[in-house]
Amino acid sequence: MAKKVNNTGLKMKTTTIGLTKKHACYLEGLSKSSRFSGGRKISRTAIIRALLLACKDFEIDVSGVKSEQELYERVLSAFDRHK
Repeated sequence: MAKKVNNTGLKMKTTTIGLTKKHACYLEGLSKSSRFSGGRKISRTAIIRALLLACKDFEIDVSGVKSEQELYERVLSAFDRHK
């Protein structure tokens, strides 16, 4: 079976993630906003991949993290340090 390839030519692995309805709606809104502002509609998976790539540029300290909320706070802290 051939692996999927995205528009950058990179091989991709399918991964399922659980999102709340609020998160899914937010992603869909970003996607539509791109199209309606003169660009092209961006898929939700492309948005998530771009966010992951951007996060790689930040030194996010995940040591000892015990909750999603704590991780969220660490991500915000890493973003603030990167400014």
